[in-house]
Amino acid sequence: MLQVLGIVKHIFWNDAMYDRSLLPSEASMEKCHLTWSDLAAMTGRNRVALLAECGIHHSLNPVFMRAIHHVTSRSGSGCEGFQIVHTRLSARLWSPSLRRTSLLAPTVVNSDIFVDGKAEGIISDETVSSNAVNEHKRRRTKYNGLLNQGATCYLNSLLQTLFHISEFRLAIYQIPTAEEAEEKNDVNIKATKSIPYALQRLFCHLQTGSEAADTTELTESFGWSSSDSFVQHDVHELTCELLDKLENKLGGVRKSDNGFTVEEIASNAISRLFVGILESFVRVGEVGYYGAKEQLFYDIQLVVKNTTDIYASLDKFFQVEVLDGKNKYCLEHDGQKTYHCAEKGVRLKLTPPILILHLTRFDYDPQKGETKVLSRWVYYHTLDLSKYVPHASLDEVHYTLCSVLVHSGSNAGFGHYFCFIWCSDAWYRFNDGVVSQASLRDVFETNFGGSRINYWGSQVPSIANAYMLVYIRTSQLKQMLRPVELKDVPLHVAQQLEREREEREKRLREKAEDHLYGRIHFIEPHDIVAKNEFLSCRRPAGAQFPSQRTLRVLLSSEALPAFNSFVDDKLGVRSSEQTLWYVASKGVRNRFSLHRRVSGRLAVSDVLGGDKECCVLVVNAANAHCIEVDGDEELEHDLIHHKVYTPMQLKVHFVGCTVISRKKRVEFSDVFEKMESFVRSAIAGIADDVAKTRDHHLTGVCLKSVEEVRTPTVAPFLPLSLGGSRYDRDINKSVNKLTVLVEDEQGKFLSSQQYLQSGDTLIWQEETPGVDARNIFYSDIVSFQHFLRRRIPVEIKLNSPPSYPTLVDAQLADDMTYEQLQRYVARLIGQSDNYDRVRFTMYNPETRLPYFMKGRRSDRSNLTRLLSPPVQRSIPLSKILYYEYCKYTVTEIEAAHSLQFKLFGSCVRPIGEYWVLMPREEQITPKALFGQCVKEISDVRATESVNSLAVSQSVRSDREKEPQTGEMTQSELNYYASLDPQEAWRTLRLVDVWCGRIYNVFDKDHAQTFNRSTFEESAEYRIEELPKPIDGVPPQNQSIIQVHHFTLLRNRANPVDTHGNPFSIYIGHDEMAPSLLQRIAMKLGLSEAAVVDWKMALVKEDRVLEVLPTVAMGKQLFDFCDEHHYQPNKQPPTKMAFLGLEHAPLSKRCARKEDKVVIHN
Repeated sequence: MLQVLGIVKHIFWNDAMYDRSLLPSEASMEKCHLTWSDLAAMTGRNRVALLAECGIHHSLNPVFMRAIHHVTSRSGSGCEGFQIVHTRLSARLWSPSLRRTSLLAPTVVNSDIFVDGKAEGIISDETVSSNAVNEHKRRRTKYNGLLNQGATCYLNSLLQTLFHISEFRLAIYQIPTAEEAEEKNDVNIKATKSIPYALQRLFCHLQTGSEAADTTELTESFGWSSSDSFVQHDVHELTCELLDKLENKLGGVRKSDNGFTVEEIASNAISRLFVGILESFVRVGEVGYYGAKEQLFYDIQLVVKNTTDIYASLDKFFQVEVLDGKNKYCLEHDGQKTYHCAEKGVRLKLTPPILILHLTRFDYDPQKGETKVLSRWVYYHTLDLSKYVPHASLDEVHYTLCSVLVHSGSNAGFGHYFCFIWCSDAWYRFNDGVVSQASLRDVFETNFGGSRINYWGSQVPSIANAYMLVYIRTSQLKQMLRPVELKDVPLHVAQQLEREREEREKRLREKAEDHLYGRIHFIEPHDIVAKNEFLSCRRPAGAQFPSQRTLRVLLSSEALPAFNSFVDDKLGVRSSEQTLWYVASKGVRNRFSLHRRVSGRLAVSDVLGGDKECCVLVVNAANAHCIEVDGDEELEHDLIHHKVYTPMQLKVHFVGCTVISRKKRVEFSDVFEKMESFVRSAIAGIADDVAKTRDHHLTGVCLKSVEEVRTPTVAPFLPLSLGGSRYDRDINKSVNKLTVLVEDEQGKFLSSQQYLQSGDTLIWQEETPGVDARNIFYSDIVSFQHFLRRRIPVEIKLNSPPSYPTLVDAQLADDMTYEQLQRYVARLIGQSDNYDRVRFTMYNPETRLPYFMKGRRSDRSNLTRLLSPPVQRSIPLSKILYYEYCKYTVTEIEAAHSLQFKLFGSCVRPIGEYWVLMPREEQITPKALFGQCVKEISDVRATESVNSLAVSQSVRSDREKEPQTGEMTQSELNYYASLDPQEAWRTLRLVDVWCGRIYNVFDKDHAQTFNRSTFEESAEYRIEELPKPIDGVPPQNQSIIQVHHFTLLRNRANPVDTHGNPFSIYIGHDEMAPSLLQRIAMKLGLSEAAVVDWKMALVKEDRVLEVLPTVAMGKQLFDFCDEHHYQPNKQPPTKMAFLGLEHAPLSKRCARKEDKVVIHN
């Protein structure tokens, strides 16, 4: 320690930071006889205790700790394995990318270099590298890790624990999965829906492999997507969910009349290992009553907070609760209820061979949310439960620890999981893909929690804590952890993995020889229907090809024999019936075109044209149209492509190919009629896109998927000789004229061409007589090129919350006018004659919902302006546009006062939705407005036509969430319909609501709201009865107050988040809060129990004051702010004060997907 003092004085001392008078004397330091090895082996806590023994003032602890670290890094014992020692660092060792080369060396170092005199404090780069490699080899174990997919460390820890329990592994191996293995006959397909089969494959890889295994196949069998792998769940929840799924797949455990028995539990391989029985009981001693209920469990949850060790938590778990006072237990006999003092608790009736203990280290704090309990909590290598199961034998209650699952992190919302497992008479640490041997201190002391001493001598919380403990019954330990032989692995699983391994090795060999080979992907005409790029590209980017259609062949091979043999074998087309075509340059501009036939003179490299992959089109009489000219002797072949332009659909469809066999050049007129008959048949087979989307605005659901909307369907390609009668039938049915243009190599369209060339594309168009010319935006293929050049992506959705179903996801021209878009959507929903009833709403990128203001047609005159953000900013165009099919035309709506409103019943719930128009020149008064609204309600009621315009999808969903009896709804609708239109203004009011707040009120007492403008198209207008004063209370002793539901979000600048349906209510000045809450519950149609947890508060902007239950409401209201602040129609509206009901929104009370572990299969 004397040398430590010298280092403090001469190296680390700073007079500005420390008081020199506090330094200890050299005599006191000399009395401490410790070697460098002793200091190096000490923990931080032990070093602090040593400094106190030497009489060193606690304020000097940081500088002395740094000095101790300095001397141990230079002269440590080296007993803890390889670390880097340095006095001077090279430039390479300063790199922050090297994990092992910290500037301040670790506490324990390897100083063999200095002891042997092999170097003088400087280690060369080569020495460091070789030592690191040797250390890696030394630390490598015989166990394999698991790869982390993103945030699946919790899953990896659980799987390693279960895998190393041999009985569980054998139980998984014994599940029959041969059928699942047969389905997985393609080594390229990894997905499986069988959890047992995925577990068998994973366990076999861990048992027989030599590297970290991937868990993707298992998570896919859970039904998880790739995004689910980046959501961290609770390992305890996953344990229960996984074991429950496996148990159910093996038949589950059935309960007999006498409860659960050992035999029934033992009949299931999973429950036999993990399931125990807890008995919940109530004992009433004074009448001799004992009631009990059995419950199966996978784990026992132990409280960590305010306990010190595992036995203290078990005492708390099995502690008997005394029911006394207000909590007396009720017994009923012969209709008479009596209340007695009782004891309530749980006891262990049956202990499982494998006992899982979940440590509840996560707690909920009302202010901070979910927090982690970091206090010290001790667990032991062995566990004795005889105190809690006195009726059981010692063999049944004595357990040995076999696994510790650790959560490292200071917060419940993030962190990292790893585990320690007892394997082969030693402890190992499994940290995702890294497996290393662990000491007893690593397994126990380090994970107890509490606090630790950091490098500078300060006390900080220890954030790596045991979270789940797995104990195995000591008497069965050898059986549970016995070696699992290779013969125990299911043969079909081992064989499948071996085939996959051989396939991987084959691919590696192929990759090494890849420069000698090319890949040919064989396609057919129907593939071009889905991807037109095949016509002008050797291999379209992003295209996927199945392995059975891909040929890997030597570049020097002759192409035609190799291709013919492969197509005959894989596609079943005989060589004599095949014609094969590939993409090559064509014309003076050398544009790529699918036009050249594979001939016997070509090598594979010629077909590939310098690329490594290309596509070859397979044509035969079954999939294309064939024409023979000049007899049977074939000298040349031409490939002609056919496309059809359908102006109503704004699409060009590829409909097939024609192969012309000829001796000399063929004139277009010679083959026109034969090709025309083929094209007419193909046109008849083009799917009607309106059939898939008709009435989309009424159903509120997407009738077909987007892919079906975008992908046309064509008739099968039949040879003329076989399908002649069909062509004749189509020709007789179709009388519309066909026109055809030829697309040349420059992309121009020619009306006529004397000779056809291989690779030419013919664009056909059928006349559409009887169609309104205004519904055809581009009359021919030439004008359609303007559309193709101006296309932008757009997804048109129905403005119907909450699903907003998609009508079409396509590409449209950015200069399409508002009217053209109306006609386009109206045709898709089958309302072409009523196109002006289609109205569009813009997308709000901030809320990711429709913008609350409807864009006027004159302001948003084309698609670009409709996709532009509501507020002009430097952000790209949106892709989403919303539509609705209105009761009135857009022309009528924009020329009048338009009001869409929901009709609310007495329980503050919507019972209908209506729409009225008032002449623009008419002044909006309460009498005129409410008279018009009542007439509309009466008309709809009289005709009894409640359609999607009268009751929207959103109202239907509201009714489903908040059910009302049909009689109540009907009676309230009858009441509103029976009102006198001339007198309705005396009893009704219009309320403007936005985001759960009342902004404006329009009634007989607030008639000035619309003096200078029309109705704003905000989130919601609703009409309801005027609030009624409290009977028996003088008007001067009561006030009307707005009531809003809200939640406090303390991490926001504006913490008040309103939700739900607000309302108004009269409050008596002498009324107490509890009685007011009862009246509110009655008004909302809720029981008192439903609102018992609600808190009432007075709110104004960001001020929130909780209402006191013992002070009159009038005093609290007017002490908080003046009465006029509680009135609506404020400017701005957010300055209005209100009475708040603090509770969680009903729609958010269910757990989100990421909050709960769900295994779907």
